[in-house]
Amino acid sequence: MVIEIDKEGTLNGLADAIARTVKVERVTSLVILVCADNGFTPDDMDPLLQSINVPLMGGVFPNLLVGRERLTRGCVVWGVRRPLSVGTIRDISHPDIDLELAVEQALTPATGRALQVILVDGLASGIGALMNTFHEVAGIGSDTIGGGAGSLDFVQRPCLLTNEGMLQDAAVIATLPGHAGVGVAHGWRYIQGPYRITESDQNTIISLDWRPAFEVYREVVEAHSGQTFTDDNFFDLAKAYPFGLARMDAERVVRDPLFVRDDGALVCVGTVPEGDHVDILHGDTPSLIEAAASARQIAEQRLAEPLATRLFMDCISRVLFLGDDFDTELASVAIDDVPLIGACTIGEVANHGGDYPEFYNKTSVVAALPLYTEF
Repeated sequence: MVIEIDKEGTLNGLADAIARTVKVERVTSLVILVCADNGFTPDDMDPLLQSINVPLMGGVFPNLLVGRERLTRGCVVWGVRRPLSVGTIRDISHPDIDLELAVEQALTPATGRALQVILVDGLASGIGALMNTFHEVAGIGSDTIGGGAGSLDFVQRPCLLTNEGMLQDAAVIATLPGHAGVGVAHGWRYIQGPYRITESDQNTIISLDWRPAFEVYREVVEAHSGQTFTDDNFFDLAKAYPFGLARMDAERVVRDPLFVRDDGALVCVGTVPEGDHVDILHGDTPSLIEAAASARQIAEQRLAEPLATRLFMDCISRVLFLGDDFDTELASVAIDDVPLIGACTIGEVANHGGDYPEFYNKTSVVAALPLYTEF
């Protein structure tokens, strides 16, 4: 595995890391991860990205993960030695987009086992429809890992990296031939529910059991926490109380409430389908750390082969919740000297090959790559 790291977060540092990587023998493509606090803009990045003559995919994330270190500034360049087929989908939230055609054009069918890597604008409203369409087109045969790009100010801007430049409201899908193991776990526990989503609009819950969503949510959270919502503390309190969408014979899919609208609707990261049922969840430091370790163990059990590399996509809200204890969570995944790279994301994408891909929040996703395959 070829990994170059720049911890300064400068454009020159990134350009140098890319130059070093593409010079390595048999590097055929690039995965580029950069920190949002680098402040890169399309004016900065597009000339560099457009000059790269091998396929690339990448994103801008709140933090990056390298071994047991979390970077708040910097870049990671992964030089991939297996052929990486990359496709881009623009305007995923546009009402007139033919998502089925777009996914078919972006997705390279794999002959045999493959790891699908999906990076998406984490603030795009069309993520749910994209995941449903990806399932319909790709089926359940591929292992999948990925995440939502963006920054912690929750302002939507260009955040995906392609050979065309930086993109917004888009998704990048890459097919990496070879077997992988994928594990998913979150550690959030039931406290109240279920509630029926009686009205929603893509990523916004308007009502629960025919009551304004925030009215229901506020009652439960304030009673459980002993704290009171004010005009300026919504996210600080809500980060410990996500929603959990019920799934048959599977762990709940977590949805992170970002803010409350004036009409009492709750805007979340990810689609919240009308008619679905949700619980209100809560977690603590031990349960979250245990879940991250579980995701690693599941990934390695599903790989069932000698391990070469770990890819780790972990929600940035877990960093905000855990604080200094996030180092312990990261250490529960980076347990040895096996290389680990990844990002703290705005939503996580995962599928272990026997189910359909989901867009998660507040969740740990680990992919284990095998030793015999030169990635």
